[in-house]
Amino acid sequence: MMALLLAYTLLGVGAMDRWQHRGGQPLRQLGFGYGVLIDAIETTGEYRVAAGVHYPGVAFSAHRLPFIPYFLIALQNVLGDDLRRVALAKCLLFNSLLLLAVWRVLRHAQAPAWGVLLLLGFVLTMPRWVLNVFEVGLEEAYNIPALALLFALLWFSDAAERARLGWAVGLGLLLVLLLFLKNSMLYLCVAVPLLVWVRTRDLRAAAVPLGLVLAGLLGLAEFNRVHAGRFTVGSSWEGWNLYKGNSVWTKELYPPYSLDILDYEGEVVADRPLRDEWDHNAYFKQRAVEFIRRHPGEFIGLTLRKAWIFYGEVRASGLSRGESRYGKPAYLLQIPWMVVFRGLLWAAIILALLAAWRRPSRSDAGWTALTFLAFLVLYSGFHLVGFAYERHVMPIVMPVALYLLWRWSETIRATGKGSPLPSGGVTS
Repeated sequence: MMALLLAYTLLGVGAMDRWQHRGGQPLRQLGFGYGVLIDAIETTGEYRVAAGVHYPGVAFSAHRLPFIPYFLIALQNVLGDDLRRVALAKCLLFNSLLLLAVWRVLRHAQAPAWGVLLLLGFVLTMPRWVLNVFEVGLEEAYNIPALALLFALLWFSDAAERARLGWAVGLGLLLVLLLFLKNSMLYLCVAVPLLVWVRTRDLRAAAVPLGLVLAGLLGLAEFNRVHAGRFTVGSSWEGWNLYKGNSVWTKELYPPYSLDILDYEGEVVADRPLRDEWDHNAYFKQRAVEFIRRHPGEFIGLTLRKAWIFYGEVRASGLSRGESRYGKPAYLLQIPWMVVFRGLLWAAIILALLAAWRRPSRSDAGWTALTFLAFLVLYSGFHLVGFAYERHVMPIVMPVALYLLWRWSETIRATGKGSPLPSGGVTS
C-alpha cells in the first residue's frame, strides 16, 4: 500500500508539473495571495504584504494564516527556490497523511476489500480532487489530507486506541494544523474534542486535543497581535469575502464565475480612504450587512445558489468571465465523478440523519453520524454565507467515503456476515 501511494504521489506530481511547467518557477509566483506574501517575508522580514498589492493604500498581515507560507519557505530553504522540488516535497509529506488514513481504514474496516478499494479509488481518481491535492498554493491542498486522517482517527479507532495518550495528542495536533490552514476550520476544531467527550466520557481523550486547540488559538491571536496589531483569530479578509458574496453584483456572476472578478473590474472599492486592514475588513463587512438587511430576498436566493453549488452542482464553478463550464476537458471529465459523488453524499446524509434520530449520541452509530453532520454544517456554513466553488467541496469528498465505509463495516459487523482478516481489516 505504501508503494502504491508513493507511486500515486509521484504520478500526480509529475502530471501537475507537466501541466503547470513548475520547473524553475520561484515560489513568489504562487497565487491566492501566497506568492506575494512569501516574497514580502523574504524581502522585508515582516509578515506583511505591502500597501497597494491587494488594495490601494492598505497593507495586509492577518489575511492569510501562517502555516502555508512558513512551511513553503522552510522547504525552499532546504530545496532551493524551485516550485518543482518544493511541490514534490510538499506532496510527499502531506500525502503521507493520506497514507496513514488509508492504512487505518484498511486495518479496521469490515467491509469487503473490493468495496473499500472501489470507494477509496473513486476518491483518489476524481479529477478535481486530484488537482487540488497536488497543488501547492491552495488551502485545499493541505486540509484535504488532514481531514482524511482526522476522520480516519475518529471513526476507525477502537475504544482501546481512543484511550491512549498518543491518540489524543495526534488528534489534537491534526486539529491545530487545520486551525492554522483555514479560518473556517475554527468551529470544527473546537467542536471535535467536545464530540469526543460526548462519546467516550474520557477526560484525557477530550481535554488533550481541546487544550492543544486552545493553545493554538492563543498562539494565532498573539501572532496577529504582533504582526497586525490586533489580538484576534479572525481574518482581515472576512469582510472583503463576505461583501463579494453578498453585493448588488454577486448574482450577475455567481454561479458560475469567480467573484474575484469584482476585484479586477473595480467593483469592490470604498467611498473613503481606508486606514488599515482592519478598517478595510470592517468597512466591507458593514457594506455586506447593509446589503443583506436591504435585500433579504436576494440574500436568501444567493444562499440557495451557494447551497446548490456545495450540495448539488456537478458542473465546474469559480470560472473566469466568459469561460464555459464545458470549455475544458478537465471540466467535462469531472462531471461523471461529481454525478456519482452527489449520490454518495446524499446517501451519507440520509443515513446519518436516520442514525442520529434513532440512536443515542453515545452509541457508535449515533455518534459517528453526529460528527459527520456537524462537520458538514460547520464547514459548509461559511461557504453558504460567503461563497462556494467546486474546489471548496473537495475537502468533504473523502469524509463522505469514509462515513459510508464505516456504515458498511458496522452493518457487516452487526449481521455477522463476512470474515474479517486476522488483523481486523477488510473482508475478502
